[in-house]
Order: sequence, then C-alpha cells, then structure tokens
Amino acid sequence: MMAGCSSTTTNNAGGGTGGTTGGTSGGAPSGTIKPAVDIPEGGTFIDGAQLSSADNLTSYDPGLVQTLDESQVTTALYDGLTDFDFSDKAKPKLKGLVAEKWEFNKDATEITFTIKKGQVFTNDDPVLPSSFKYAWVRNGQKDFASPYGYLINFVKNGSKLQDGTVKNLDDSIIADDKAMTLKVILEKPQADFAAIVSHPFFGPLPEKEVSKLDDQNKWGKGIMIGNGPFKMEKAASEQEVVLVRNDKWAGNVLGDKKAKLDKIVFKISKDPESAYTDFESGNLMSATIPSGRYADAMAKYGNTVSSPTLGSYHFDFGTTDPQLGGEKNVKLRQAISLAIDREQINKKVYEGSRTLSTGIAMPGIPGFKDGLCKYCKYDEAAAKKAFEEWKAAGNSLSGPITIDFNTGGSHEDVVAIIQENLKAIGIESKTNPVSEKYFGSMAKGGCHFCRAGWYADYPTYGNFMYDLYSTDSVGGNNMGSFSDKKFDDLVAKAQSEPDDAKRAQYYQEAESYLLNDVVAAVPLNWYKGDQVYGDKVLGYDQPPLGLILWERVGLKK
Repeated sequence: MMAGCSSTTTNNAGGGTGGTTGGTSGGAPSGTIKPAVDIPEGGTFIDGAQLSSADNLTSYDPGLVQTLDESQVTTALYDGLTDFDFSDKAKPKLKGLVAEKWEFNKDATEITFTIKKGQVFTNDDPVLPSSFKYAWVRNGQKDFASPYGYLINFVKNGSKLQDGTVKNLDDSIIADDKAMTLKVILEKPQADFAAIVSHPFFGPLPEKEVSKLDDQNKWGKGIMIGNGPFKMEKAASEQEVVLVRNDKWAGNVLGDKKAKLDKIVFKISKDPESAYTDFESGNLMSATIPSGRYADAMAKYGNTVSSPTLGSYHFDFGTTDPQLGGEKNVKLRQAISLAIDREQINKKVYEGSRTLSTGIAMPGIPGFKDGLCKYCKYDEAAAKKAFEEWKAAGNSLSGPITIDFNTGGSHEDVVAIIQENLKAIGIESKTNPVSEKYFGSMAKGGCHFCRAGWYADYPTYGNFMYDLYSTDSVGGNNMGSFSDKKFDDLVAKAQSEPDDAKRAQYYQEAESYLLNDVVAAVPLNWYKGDQVYGDKVLGYDQPPLGLILWERVGLKK
C-alpha cells in the first residue's frame, strides 16, 4: 500500500506493548502476537492515528483503496481468499481465510480455490466464488480506473480488460457456485498468486447490491456491505468513519471468531499534529506521534508501537522530467543519491527512530539482500565527483530541480535537509508541496524528484518491484512512471520462477539494476512504528504489514 501522511508514512508497526512480545530494535520484524483470550468484549474505540491526514483520503472501496490509512478501514470490512498469520512476526504463514484450500497445477499457470461454505455478507447474501469473480472483473475494468488495476494482468487476458479490449474474463476466471470452486487461469506462471489475492483488490463483493449502481465509484461513498469483522454503521463523512461489530463474521486465520469491540470510530483529522493534541487532551484513544515528539512520547506513555515493519520511505525520479530523467542523467541521479545525509534525516526528523535503508525491499522480505544499493550512503565527495562528471559530459541544469512531497507527516522537514545536502554539492532545488491527492498526481506524470513510500501488501519481493516499478504499474502505484524492458524482463523471470533461491536472485538483480544501473529511486529509511494509545486499550497490535488487527482490539473494563 502507498504510504501517505500520518499513519501511512511514519508508523504502523508490530511489536511494542500492545499485546506482543519481542524486540523493538534492528531492521527485521520480530516478536509474537499473543492470544486474545484475556481481552474483554464491548466498548467503543476512538481512533485518531489512522485517518489523520484528511486531504490525502480518497476511497475505502476495496477496488480503489490505495493508502494504508484507508486500508485500515477497508480490511476491517472485507475478508479475502487468503491472509497471513503473523503469530511469529519473522515467519508469516499464508493461510486460507474465505478459501478453505487452493491448488496449483504443475507449472503454476492455473490455481483453483475451494471456498468455505456458509459464509455471508452483512446483508445475508452468501459469499460465493462468483462474488470474487464479479469483484475482480469490476475492479480490473478500464473505466473503473483502479490504482491497483494492473493486478488483473496476472489473470489471462487481464491486460485486455485493463485496456478495454474485452469486458469479461469468463474464459480465465471460472466460478462454480455449486461446487464452491474458483478456478483462475493465469497469464503466465505466478507462484505467489495465492499471496497476491490477500490484497483487498481481490476480495469479494455482493454482486446484487453493487451492480445496482449507475456509478461504481458510489460504492465507496455509501454504506458498503462486506464480510469482515466489522460493518459500517453509516456512510463515511468528512469527520469520521464509524464501524460496528459484524456478528455474522466467519473468523480470521488466528482462530478468532468474534471481534471484541462493539464499535470503532475513526476520527478524521487535518494533520497528525492536531490528532496528537486531541489524544493528549483525552479525546482520542490512539494517535500518530508527530515529528519532534518521539522521545517525549516514548518517555511519557508506556503504550507505544515501535518495531520494524515491512515499509520503505524513499524518493523516486520522474522518468519524464527533462532535468532528471533519461540515460544522460544517470550520473546526476547518482550525485543526488550520494549527497543525501540519511543519518541526519533520521536523527533530526525522526529522532533516530527508523532504520537506514540499503534498498527498497527490507529485512523480512524473502530474498532480501543487505547492502545492495551502491549509492545509498552519504558521501559528499563522491556526490560532487559524480556531479562534475555529469557536467563534464556537456550537461547542465536549466534551473533548480523540483522536489515533490505531500504535506503533513514531516515530509517538509525531510525535504529541507535534502535541499541543504544538494546545495552543498552545487545543486539548487525548489519544492512542490501537494496537499490533495498527492499519489494520484505523481503517478499521472507529476513526479520530478518525488517523495514515495510503500507498505507491503503481502510479504513478497515482487510486491515492491512489480507494484512500484514495472511498466504494468505505470499510472497506478509507479510514482515515477518508470518503464524499462530489462527491469521488466528480470521481474517477469522472478515471477515465473518456482525455485525460491532462483526467484530471489532475479529480484535482487532487478533491484540492483533499478538502484545502481539506472538509479531510478533513492531509498532513505525503513519504517518503524510510531503510534501511541491509551491506558485502557488492549490488543492494539500491528503485524509487519501495518494493518491493525481490529478484531482483537479491546478496552479494559
């Protein structure tokens, strides 16, 4: 998921004291999730951490949701075919959620899911194989314009659905509601497909209700009907999103059968600072810790989350930017990456609370390789040398380069340091702060040198390489519109490779090419949690993907 402001940029970690055990230092997720048996039922939780950047909120619709902020709501409303059991945070296990089981054919070009019987949406409509087929085709259609629409390309002829050539995928998604099976024919071998369908994009929808709408975008603006642990009490407003327990819920992969809370009220705030003020005043039960308040919050409150997560904070170069893009500017991009003092950013902005990154993928992602990026260490002399070599080749800047960032979440503080670092090697810059719909405007060609961030949707290497930098994801989650055949070919080889070691090697080669050969991105740090919650709150836990287990959150009696 895209990492936006507040909780999608700086927080959402597992660990801490919210019902977990394990360390809070280092770069890899660790610790365990304790059973929820001692958490009492009942009560209303008022959250201020998740939706604390109103200008960047777009939709809670599972087909449109893009940021981790909004996904906190969406994943409380919808359950998909599979999910990860993070009981041991360092060793996630993929398990069936709505799916009872699944089976690949020999070359991983077909997969058949068997759906559990007796599951229902909150309106009592049955959850059927056709509920998934309907949702996938709806979400993948060109006119729907989902930022995750490229995911349908994994399914045979999905790219034709994306470009509008076809209107259905009847030959590649075979839903048998009588046998309760969903057979999917893939475009090419994809050994990670059972993990990929854990994403909300591949969840089910109640076809009878959704198909009534003349405009599919209205679904996310009304009372959505789902099959998760909670349901909407009323349509979301500009002030809050209110969910109540769904007593028809079938349970999660951890064995829980009933959500603890009666109600969750997600309060929408202008920015993390105002939400944190409300928390300190006793009006909220959780909040994101703003920049400059980490040490104070850690000392003042015992209830914090601060463990490593599967999230990256980085900047992308806009492929079409005339000053920064293209083959002739590789040395310039090297200089920019080398000039940035990541340790200074971590200390001044985040009070040392994050882990300096050596790539986009991080510890905890299968296949991760440490130290992969050659230009991710601060080296002013090397930066100056690369910049001079770029100029010696006949290049020059026509004016200040543009640094894009979304307002809130302390990004302006990060950018200010970057500007100082670049000025030290002779590169002038100007800023482009964007207050609304930042990710969409960047992905549609607005990126120059743009702030990016990403929390894994599922713990696979491909979720970082394919979703962020493939040609397929241009216009979706590909912030810099990066498109490179050699990179695409390496990722395609990795996706089609059933051997774990070989697949990891291809992904490592792809990331090395991305960061070292073409220098398309500049990694800065990997996220750790930075949320705080009240003394009466129990079970406030965030597994490495950053999504809180809302069904386990409770309140002391």
